[in-house]
Amino acid sequence: MQAYLLFSISLCLAVGSLAERPHPCKSPPLVEGSMALTILKEKTFGVEKFSYDAFEERVHLRLLLDQDNHTTYRDTLLLYKEGIAYQIFRHNQTCEKVHFKDPWKPMEIPRDGKFQSQVIIGSLSAPAEGLLVNNWSGTMAEPHDDYLLTFTEFGCLPVHAWRYNIERQTLLSLSFFDMVLGVEDPEVFNPPPFCDKAELDNDAALTSFFDALI
Repeated sequence: MQAYLLFSISLCLAVGSLAERPHPCKSPPLVEGSMALTILKEKTFGVEKFSYDAFEERVHLRLLLDQDNHTTYRDTLLLYKEGIAYQIFRHNQTCEKVHFKDPWKPMEIPRDGKFQSQVIIGSLSAPAEGLLVNNWSGTMAEPHDDYLLTFTEFGCLPVHAWRYNIERQTLLSLSFFDMVLGVEDPEVFNPPPFCDKAELDNDAALTSFFDALI
C-alpha cells in the first residue's frame, strides 16, 4: 500500500510538471560525481571524477583517458578566480602551474537555451523505475559550437551533454553519473603541499575547460 501511494504521488508530480514548460535552471553550487567522456574525431575516451564549487569558482578533475590506445591519467585543478590551473603529478609529487584564461561557466542551462522536450528515462510503470529529464539545445557564444543538454527536472543535475560542430566534424559527449550534493573534502580544491614550489609558467596556458579534459 505504501509503495503504491509513493508511486501515485511521483506519477502526479511528473504529470504536473509535464503540464508546465520548464525554464533554464542552475545546478546546486557544490557537487561531486563522475562522467564518461567521448571525443569521436580524436578517438578519445575517458572516465573522470570531478568536484565542483560554484561559490569559489573551482573545479577539480581526475581523468583516466584512453587516446589512440594509449592510457594516461590527468589530475587538474582549475581556479577560475585566480586564473590559475595546476597539472598535478602525484606519482613523482610534482606540479605544473599555468595561466587559465577561461571565464567561469556555472553548471546550468544557459538562459538562451531552447527547450526541446521532457522525457522519462526508464519507466513510470512502477516506483523508482524512471527519471524525469528535460532536453535543451542552443549555440555557444564562443566558440560557435552547438550543444544538446539533458538535465534532471528535479534538482537540475546534468545527465548528458553533447557539444558538436558539423562544419569541423567534431563531437564531444559527456555522460554524468554517481552524483552527490556537497563536497566530502574541501581540501580537494587546494593544491597539494608539493605544488608550493611550482613556478608559474608564463609560456603555457589552458584556454578553456575543454582543454583540461583532453
